[in-house]
Amino acid sequence: MSWKMVADIMGHIGCNRSIGQLGRRPFFAAGRIKCNPHLSRSTSSPIGRRGYVKVQCGLMEEQGIVLRNSYDASVNARYWETRPVSVTSRFIQIGFAFSTWYLRSRVRGNAAADFRDVLTQLGPAFVKIGQAVSSRPDVVSPEYLRELEKLQDQIPPFPDEAAFATIQEELGRPASELFSEISEAPIAAASLGQVYKAVLKRCGSSVAVKVQRPGVVEQIALDVYILRRIAAFVKEWRKLNSDLPALIDEWATSLFRELDYQREADNGIKFQELFGKMKGVYVPKMMKEVTTAKVLVMEWVDGEKLRSGTRATEDISRTGSLDDLRLVSVGVTCSLEQMLEEGFYHADPHPGNLLRMRDGRLCYLDFGMMGQINRTTRQALVRATLHLVNREFEALSEDFVTLGFLPPGSEKEQIVPALTGVFEAALASGVSNLSFSDLSVNLGQTMYQYKFQIPAYYTLLVRSLTVLEGIAIASDPNYKVLSAAYPWVARRLLTDKSEELRETLRALLYKDKKFQFKRLQALLTQAIQSPERGNTLVSDSDMVGEDGVVISGKPLQFLLKDEGEFVREILTDEVAKGMDAAWRLGLDNLISHTRSVIVNSIKGGPWGKDDMGSPVSGQANLVQVVESILELPALAEDEDKEQVEGIWHLAQAMQRIGDGQEAGTSQAGHIQEAAMALSWLVQEIEGLPDEAREEAKRIPATLAGKVSSRLFARAIRASVGALSNGSEEVSEEVATAPA
Repeated sequence: MSWKMVADIMGHIGCNRSIGQLGRRPFFAAGRIKCNPHLSRSTSSPIGRRGYVKVQCGLMEEQGIVLRNSYDASVNARYWETRPVSVTSRFIQIGFAFSTWYLRSRVRGNAAADFRDVLTQLGPAFVKIGQAVSSRPDVVSPEYLRELEKLQDQIPPFPDEAAFATIQEELGRPASELFSEISEAPIAAASLGQVYKAVLKRCGSSVAVKVQRPGVVEQIALDVYILRRIAAFVKEWRKLNSDLPALIDEWATSLFRELDYQREADNGIKFQELFGKMKGVYVPKMMKEVTTAKVLVMEWVDGEKLRSGTRATEDISRTGSLDDLRLVSVGVTCSLEQMLEEGFYHADPHPGNLLRMRDGRLCYLDFGMMGQINRTTRQALVRATLHLVNREFEALSEDFVTLGFLPPGSEKEQIVPALTGVFEAALASGVSNLSFSDLSVNLGQTMYQYKFQIPAYYTLLVRSLTVLEGIAIASDPNYKVLSAAYPWVARRLLTDKSEELRETLRALLYKDKKFQFKRLQALLTQAIQSPERGNTLVSDSDMVGEDGVVISGKPLQFLLKDEGEFVREILTDEVAKGMDAAWRLGLDNLISHTRSVIVNSIKGGPWGKDDMGSPVSGQANLVQVVESILELPALAEDEDKEQVEGIWHLAQAMQRIGDGQEAGTSQAGHIQEAAMALSWLVQEIEGLPDEAREEAKRIPATLAGKVSSRLFARAIRASVGALSNGSEEVSEEVATAPA
């Protein structure tokens, strides 16, 4: 970066103030100073109680920042624009830190450790960036991963005296009156605070006490302002459609919310209510009565971090690897429920916030950074995933409009081919090999080229998914989060009761008015790999395969449950259509076979030959007469054979899926296949729960009614057609009769 560009950026930030303005006092005074609300407006800015920074006290509401986790970009900007000394010195400090690191790494090496030190010295905002990168073994080298992982819970602690003073100030009593035991030193230190282990006096429960780092609010406010102004400069300089400052605001908003521990406790309680009943998931209890904006008390949980990126190459037992994969599977399912079902998700799932408990459950920690997605966006994300997997790229471009990447009315003539190229390349090796991180990078290049706009929610969502994929890669280098997510998406599509997703399902299953049996087979194959939605996401009857994938039930049981009602209705319609086609195909075959037998009998029978065994004269005429008598119009249509074959192949696939076999072509004959299918169906029905078995008993009557309706409708159409043809013939006769 040239010095001219640095000057341009500093000018854009607002560092070109007058000398008089440069003499103003910095926004935040050093140290922790009590605020007297009766002081005049000129009083220097101190830090007060309960999470507020008092900005010259009387000016608090007018131009200060209320820091009880309420971030306002305009308020923050107005304040810092009048404090150029602080802004300029911080900007120079950041630039000098990275420049020094770069030069030092070129001379003496040890760049990874020095880089971690730089992020630590620069403070919480930069530590948060390092934490996000630390979960991506596919992005940075193992050397950097090893160092950046230390940012998750090995930040240098602040003095214990300051921590205990904060506890007393916030809770109104010294720690010794609240806790019968408390560790003398922090168990872990992070970017925003540090954690002590203690025992509550009132109940004897072991708890974790998190205390906020002094001065953290001030530093984040300044860094966010600088990063936002740099983002605005880059947006203007590169003529980008994406609102980069809005992305910084989204991240900053979530970061400021982390600073309010009361909000974090509320988030933890809500998270526990929504997802605490999932089998395999644990959410610790929050102690609201002893929690304030700067002190959080929650249940202590024993466990160890999930495997990190630097342990990916360690020699571990197969049991340990499978256990990690099982927890990753639980985590992916839980994350999908968070993002796409409830729209309330953990946006910071790095290994330090995910514990493997002693009983094998996955424990979530740290609920400060949570993301939210509205219902329209959630459904659009589900549709986009389905359109991507099924290569419906034209429909996918419409999803991009709904998701906010493209404005309504965008010209898609160039965009659709570009998206097609990106997604075709991503799907070249199949859905199971689709890498979310690679897709994000390639899609980002296309977004940049065609000047897409990036919606604000995108940053946290992508960060959460990429971090989750990074954790999984540590256990399985070939793990792909989109491949793991698709079973949940498939089950959601097949079971959701919203009209929007039901229309999406119909559009996928009916192409050019023909039912796509292969697509339904693929959706069912994926859907049964996902746990059933409900209070417990993994039922007691679920199985875990050798690859850690959860198999939830069998296809027949899935279709006969309440959640399969909509698909069952569609499928019974198609089976009735197939049964209607089958009898017509059978009758056509019978007539054809009968005709062949009679004709061959005439040709080869004694009445068709003379005494010498030669064909009698006129035999050909006799054959033509018989064939004309037996010639009947075909009852079946071209699509009928496709319908019957589609149902037959789907039934075979369901049998193989239910038996845990891979889909393929059976080598048995048709009769043997039919016998095997019937035997399988009887066994499956016998093993079904009572409710599903009762539903199975109702299906024959339902099919009989649907087939009867089709036969009746066909008879009506034939009668109307005959009457219409007769009327036309009479009309022609009248018209041609002599006057």
